[in-house]
Amino acid sequence: MRILDIEKLFQTEETLNKVLDECKEEFEKIDYYANLMKTNITDNPEEVKKALNELTGTFSNLRTVLALAETEKKNRHIRFKESLRIEIENNDEKYVDSKAEVQANANVTEYRRIRNIILAYKESVEKSISSLQSILKYMAVEYNQPQG
Repeated sequence: MRILDIEKLFQTEETLNKVLDECKEEFEKIDYYANLMKTNITDNPEEVKKALNELTGTFSNLRTVLALAETEKKNRHIRFKESLRIEIENNDEKYVDSKAEVQANANVTEYRRIRNIILAYKESVEKSISSLQSILKYMAVEYNQPQG
């Protein structure tokens, strides 16, 4: 299953950028339709339906990858912060949560970057789907209008 392969890529920073490689097909499809929509999508309802179906599938794939990205970033943040707390307390030093938070945030910057890229594409495809649905509804209304 592809998602299990992607999940493995989130396990180390060395393989983290490969997540974007795994999503390349989805990103390219989103970019393709975004560029097509900028230049005005076709007036052929079948082509709009095809685009809508492709982008809906793309959304589904990206939503799953985004869930992995969000989970891994959050878990790494929590683990780092907790291990820092334990280390500080074991050294009989005073633990300051705000300082630990800054360090934990710095520790997950690459995970945040990957998550943000996936999130941006997911939001983009959502907007494209919504626009295509509106275009299809408009076409249906226009098609059913009496021609005078």
